[in-house]
Amino acid sequence: MGRRYFSVALITEARSDQWFLTPLVDRQIAELACQAPTGFDYSGVVTAERFTVAPRDAVVREVAELLRYLDVVLIHNDHNERGKVDSVREQFADDASRIVALVPVRETEAWILADVDALREASPACDTAWEVPYDVEKVADPKAVLKAALGGRRDAARDFDRLGQIVSLEQLWKVPAYRRWVQELRVAMEKLRFL
Repeated sequence: MGRRYFSVALITEARSDQWFLTPLVDRQIAELACQAPTGFDYSGVVTAERFTVAPRDAVVREVAELLRYLDVVLIHNDHNERGKVDSVREQFADDASRIVALVPVRETEAWILADVDALREASPACDTAWEVPYDVEKVADPKAVLKAALGGRRDAARDFDRLGQIVSLEQLWKVPAYRRWVQELRVAMEKLRFL
């Protein structure tokens, strides 16, 4: 039996989330692939045409289309919108385990804050005196803290993509919402017999 091919789609709330999460998802799946007993091929996440801020019916149609061709669909929402993922899942009783919630507490920017070394590497303007908050999920306004950490500048087109490529998976593993996402993804991959 030859190697299997694993395919994933990502639907995010906004384009800036997509910039950070796309390379991060790719790296995390590559890490999981190293743990697979027989291995599998993976060429990268497919980003959806819609964002999760679209009307729920439009998101459901997008997910249905993606599930026709891909193994898993990741749905990203910030924590205050967690119910959206669950309401979409309800429409897919037979395929609910193939829909994985990617839900940071507060906002995606909290995950970026988990690795100060990545912030410094990605942005020379990063405030070198800035320290990672003890619990990034308790930061009240991650966007504002990230902007301050980057020296008052937030050029998402440049910084978010780079940060998604270099943020430490080990540092992110310390963040409970990140662990929940990886564990849910692992369960979906186990059910599909990739892990």
